[in-house]
Amino acid sequence: MTDPQSLLVDVLTLYTWGGVSVLLFFLFAIARFFERKSSRESFYSLFLLPILFFMGSAVRYILVGDFVGDLWGDLGRVLGGLLVCGLGFYLLNLMTGGR
Repeated sequence: MTDPQSLLVDVLTLYTWGGVSVLLFFLFAIARFFERKSSRESFYSLFLLPILFFMGSAVRYILVGDFVGDLWGDLGRVLGGLLVCGLGFYLLNLMTGGR
């Protein structure tokens, strides 16, 4: 049987990365709205990839049971973070006209 502390850590991990995924979904919705209203391509569907990477990493950490030294979990977070930074910067420049 799983100890209560480990279960709490697992629940908090899913809760935290679920919250991050909800915020990224709002960014997806903003990019989709902007593309539809301005007729400029924002690649809004790519904003779903970081959500998959972050949630996949969270599930991986729960299955492995440790945050330290898990290559696939860390790689998913790094790729998700790089995608968020790149896509967010692209959307910012697109929406502000590069000012």
